[in-house]
Amino acid sequence: MRAYNLHFQTSDAGAGQPEDAVEIGWLGTDGPAIPTEQWPRGTLTGLPMMHGFTIRLPEEYLRKGAEYPGIAFFQGEGEFAEEFEREAEDPFVQQLAGAQDHPMLQRREDIIGGEFAFIWLTEAELSGGPTPPPEDVRRDGEHNDDEGPNAWDSEVAHGLVYQSDRDDLNAGKAPSEPAVNGYQDPYDFEGPTQPFKPWADPLHEFDGHLGGTSFPYQALPEDLTPYYLEFWEFGMLNFGGGVCQLDLESETFDWACG
Repeated sequence: MRAYNLHFQTSDAGAGQPEDAVEIGWLGTDGPAIPTEQWPRGTLTGLPMMHGFTIRLPEEYLRKGAEYPGIAFFQGEGEFAEEFEREAEDPFVQQLAGAQDHPMLQRREDIIGGEFAFIWLTEAELSGGPTPPPEDVRRDGEHNDDEGPNAWDSEVAHGLVYQSDRDDLNAGKAPSEPAVNGYQDPYDFEGPTQPFKPWADPLHEFDGHLGGTSFPYQALPEDLTPYYLEFWEFGMLNFGGGVCQLDLESETFDWACG
């Protein structure tokens, strides 16, 4: 089993396409080719969640089978979001009434109440994108929420996502703390490349990765498998300056601020 580096083409993360990289997806406001009524929404505000990225996964990371070759990741409202009053004549309420969960939607809530989601995508949904979020039908001054990102108020420029090979001793191994079952601890607080061992020192410099060595900002999440995705905050995603882990096998989700 192999591990892979991820490169996000944004103004504040990554430097574009490395020589050995292949294009695997995109980031920005536009998401995958799902029906607009299935775009994930906040459970309190009803606002469409902000699209973080959509990527095609390597074969060994297709943990839902070959019929779902990619995933899309979203972030939504934060811990202080409030439920709104619903008026029948409100066009936003009328649009929301037709919303429904995508059949492969997985919702996650962080420890402080922030909302996230990811969707396993079919080939048609993956290759048919990027597509815009639902039309903004809000009346002037209504349903504006600055408590967390959303697809209408957190516009993000389109960028590409690339994948390259990762020379990682922990490829194919489940991250563990303390290190067990062959997983190698990357930290060395007394060595010349402090705080990382020489083999691990280059690995934390990328925008994210699939599999291999994990670099959590705080405690390592439980139940990570070899099939996990780790990525640092970029664009309008908000991890408190930190890093996120999403496991494609166990579906464990966690993030910690920097």
